[in-house]
Amino acid sequence: MGPRRGSAFRPATTEILISVEDDGPGIPEDQFDAVFEPFTRLESSRSQETGGVGLGLAIARTVVRAHGGDIRLENGVGGGLKAVISLPLPHRSAG
Repeated sequence: MGPRRGSAFRPATTEILISVEDDGPGIPEDQFDAVFEPFTRLESSRSQETGGVGLGLAIARTVVRAHGGDIRLENGVGGGLKAVISLPLPHRSAG
């Protein structure tokens, strides 16, 4: 399942939020932290033929944190998974 919806918005002057959602089955909340570990795949059906080695979320979190942000996961009410990335905005000087 690939991303189905995405959005970006700035709820405050200090950060921007980027949201990416899919319409898959979601994942158990107790696995949210585990899926950010390298080579973690929750679907036992995944193989070299079906794709994925469990690096995508690990790389995403590393990149986001290198830019001073964070990434969190949420299950959708009607299914699917949402990844929310928060990134700090650069400080602007008055003038």
